[in-house]
Amino acid sequence: MKLTIDSEKMKRIVSLATRLCGSNLTLPILNNILLEIKQNLLLISSTNLEIGLSLSLPVKSEKEGKITVPGKIFSDFISSLPKGEIKIEEKDLTISVKSKGFQAKILGQNPKEFPILPKVKEKPLTQIESSELFNGLSKVSHIISPSDSRVEISGVFFKTKGDTLTLVGTDSIRLGEKKLSLPQEVEKKEVIIPQKTAVELAYILSNLKGIIRVIIESSQIGFEFIPQNPLDPQISLISRLIDGQYPEYEGIIPQKISTQAIIDKEEFQRKIKIASLFSSRIQDVKLKFEPPKPLLISSASAEVGEVHSKLDGKIEGKSIEIVFNWRYLLDGLGVIDSSEVFLGVNEATSPTILRPVGDKTYLYVLMPKTL
Repeated sequence: MKLTIDSEKMKRIVSLATRLCGSNLTLPILNNILLEIKQNLLLISSTNLEIGLSLSLPVKSEKEGKITVPGKIFSDFISSLPKGEIKIEEKDLTISVKSKGFQAKILGQNPKEFPILPKVKEKPLTQIESSELFNGLSKVSHIISPSDSRVEISGVFFKTKGDTLTLVGTDSIRLGEKKLSLPQEVEKKEVIIPQKTAVELAYILSNLKGIIRVIIESSQIGFEFIPQNPLDPQISLISRLIDGQYPEYEGIIPQKISTQAIIDKEEFQRKIKIASLFSSRIQDVKLKFEPPKPLLISSASAEVGEVHSKLDGKIEGKSIEIVFNWRYLLDGLGVIDSSEVFLGVNEATSPTILRPVGDKTYLYVLMPKTL
């Protein structure tokens, strides 16, 4: 194996591939990445046995071949190199890396020891802009709290119906739902993607533009990234699915609202953050609605003291006091893109809705705290 590649391109794809490498003591080979040259393409693969990731990029190659090398040391070395060309050559299970002012030899292993990555055989179910899927995943995946006792809510609910893709994440206290438009109507599918898969896919797509093809099989899902820029890597990610039935979550989403507020998002965030400084150990913050007066925000603790603030907005409905975990409020506000937010409440113990003003494709449902 012998090739020449731009250092910045190499840094980018190696950093993506090595995110799946860890410190696996049972199967040390999983700490490696597989490098392969085939038909002037550099192929880099990694896996943790639940997710398989492959990246390919055109390169100038003189000799085909493959080797598996320790992911962390290889990535750390490549990321430290200056801009310019990198020359990589494999001989006798050792990889030689040359760059301006640097030369290193890294011991590798027989590529036959590296696990064979699974492949999807079905035709793509649909495709979607990578930026749209990134946006959707980033709004729901952070909510999930993996649980061995409730594996069915340990991942992102991925549902296609008609021309809509719905993504849902919950930890049983809060829930996020994002609807994305598909280019055409597709077959109805409902699967659960592990949170780790959703997080890794969102990270990969965060700085890439192109099309994502989605392939769903009985026990696994595949995502194929086709870049807009031909100089960017093509990427294939295959993951197992969580076996289980996702809860019928629609029933907890309030259909009617008795009290609502349309308020400035940044001001709301700032005042919740200030209130958090005075909250008790249970991280509580109180919201008091007295329409049409401003929203009152307060918190208190025996150790610190108390704080009160007012937030102007369009406040309508009946008077009510309601208590939330301030961290969960900020989590919901943090993924909303609009300048104003809609806050809808019913009772002090009923689910509350938080969503962007002017965008009905996303909502965040939060259960209040009971004191």
